[in-house]
Amino acid sequence: MGIQSGNFLNCSITSPVLSGAGIRQLMRIILPSVMLLLSCFQLGAQQRLGPTGTSGSSQNRANVQTEQELEQPDTFGVFVFSAQNPNREVPFSDSLLDDFFHQYDPARKKRVDYMTLGILGSAAHPLIYQPADRQGFDVGFHQFDLYLMPAEDLPFYRLQRAYTNVGYTIGSEQPDGYFTGSFSRNFANGLNFTLEHRRIFQLGRLDQYPNQNTRNTLFATGLWYHSPKGRYDGFFSVAGNTIQQQDNGGLISPPVAEGQFASPSSAVPYLVDGQTRQSYRDWMYTHYLKFGGQRDSTGRSTRAFTLAHRIAWKDNKYKFFDAYTVSDTAFYNRFPSFEADERGARVYMEWQQLENRFELSTFKVAKKQARAQARSQRDLLSVGVVHKYHTLKLEPGRETINNLFLTGKLGFHPNETIQLDVNAQLGLWDNAGDYRLEGDLALGLKKAGVLNLHAVSQLYKPNWIQENYLISGRKIWNNVFKPTLETHLSASYTLPGINLELTGAYNLLNDFIYFDQQGLPRQTGVAVSITQLIARKEFRVGPIHLDNTIALQKASEDVIRLPEIFGKHGLYYAGLWFRVLDVRLGFDARYNTAYYAAYYNPFIGQFQLQDRSQVDFYPNLDGYFAMRVSRFRAFVKYENITALLKKGELYYQTADYPFPDAAVRIGIKWRFLD
Repeated sequence: MGIQSGNFLNCSITSPVLSGAGIRQLMRIILPSVMLLLSCFQLGAQQRLGPTGTSGSSQNRANVQTEQELEQPDTFGVFVFSAQNPNREVPFSDSLLDDFFHQYDPARKKRVDYMTLGILGSAAHPLIYQPADRQGFDVGFHQFDLYLMPAEDLPFYRLQRAYTNVGYTIGSEQPDGYFTGSFSRNFANGLNFTLEHRRIFQLGRLDQYPNQNTRNTLFATGLWYHSPKGRYDGFFSVAGNTIQQQDNGGLISPPVAEGQFASPSSAVPYLVDGQTRQSYRDWMYTHYLKFGGQRDSTGRSTRAFTLAHRIAWKDNKYKFFDAYTVSDTAFYNRFPSFEADERGARVYMEWQQLENRFELSTFKVAKKQARAQARSQRDLLSVGVVHKYHTLKLEPGRETINNLFLTGKLGFHPNETIQLDVNAQLGLWDNAGDYRLEGDLALGLKKAGVLNLHAVSQLYKPNWIQENYLISGRKIWNNVFKPTLETHLSASYTLPGINLELTGAYNLLNDFIYFDQQGLPRQTGVAVSITQLIARKEFRVGPIHLDNTIALQKASEDVIRLPEIFGKHGLYYAGLWFRVLDVRLGFDARYNTAYYAAYYNPFIGQFQLQDRSQVDFYPNLDGYFAMRVSRFRAFVKYENITALLKKGELYYQTADYPFPDAAVRIGIKWRFLD
């Protein structure tokens, strides 16, 4: 038994007939087709990950993309927006040698990194506390959210020419790589097509620890119809996300440090045959009917009214399996609640969601702008209702849940000096009493910088896993918890003139739910507070740059364990060679203070507390060279140089899951506009 293969998406492609239009037009057409073919193959023929990373027997789930630098001067007439609000755009730029280009790992494409299990595409968790974002029923699996793109998050592009952006990063072994691709193009009669594809595969066996592999596939595509008079907009989105992991449960003993057997493969893992597979399939149609909003001869517009409707269907599956072997005894001795029988341990569930959302809004667009500028709203007032019908299928049993939410939005953007947004929701039916109130205020202080204020107050019921869990049909726990009340307050001050940003935050949680040292859910009887301070400062002397980020945080109770200090720094040279070649050459360092980091338990798909081992201070150092010529970029990166200097020491972010030794990554990215 194990991860089953199955056809979740069938795709057909009709090849276009090409004339001799040159290499650029050829690539514009071929590359999206290749991405589509790859996705069809992966989504239609998933295979079980074997213990050595090879394919074994077939029997056996931000915001716009994190790579986007939204305020770069190098924009090129492409604007990105969401189907959730097509009247608010941001200019899209992805061609400069920014801070994130050579940080190919999604866990590092953040101002503050996420913690992972040491392998690209593995389970991830923020290194600083972040408030939850909930609306109704939630199963509770979020360890792979970093790599998912639901249909509602698919970016759409307003552009004049076809846009293609593809990239590939290869690891230290040929079976290790990361492919990314984006494509958007206009067609006749107001139709636009967009496509996003990501694929992470870490299948090598020489430079990785035993029984630990990943294969994550993301494919999302959409059509946008804009009527000739602009009265109607329709967005159809489809997204397929598949996560496949071979779970080793961490290492019992590290690899041999010296001698002929010194390699990651000499480590001893907890699990031999742990397998996790999650699949998320989304279909969504969002459409808007607009009244008013006409412009007069001066460019001013009348107030617009919009009636919006969204219907969405989600089909999700989760499976974990571990065959019982004698070598798994150490894991079961540590976590006796999950002990398997002779058939092994199996968790399987399906959950579907049918959503209907209705919204009535009124707004006034900003003064008419040039085509090369982003569209924006001066104000927004919206009220709506959302109904979600959930079906949860278990082994055995079936549950249905109904969520009904009243929603409201308020936006006030008279100019660039004041930007206010308020969102509210109130739950009825099965989630009666749940609510969320969120506000953002941005104040432009001219030469004195920008002040951003953010506040969230929310009450939400426990997710399903916190109250129920079954392994091999056996109920492991059955809890009745109180809802969690969460308050978040933060303020951020930016002074661009000296490249300084300061952010302070305070979080207060009542009746917080966590997973204890035995992997069992618990609820605190006291309030938990987390205080945070994040400072970013950039220094520059000629072509030499020093970028610094320091995050400080302190929790009042031991049920939340995160590093009290996290820092990352970049020292690099940036210049122009031969008048055409932009380059960056330098080092990145990251570290955190010692603490008892969370352990990732694959049997429940959660990060839990542990008291067995402390993650020590370890200054992880990378060296890199990045270059750009026109629309082509490339980098070479040597990761974990520290391993060469500190022989016998391993770098951990998550307890029992070390990072591999020093390794080389090579990546390219190429943008096409024609």
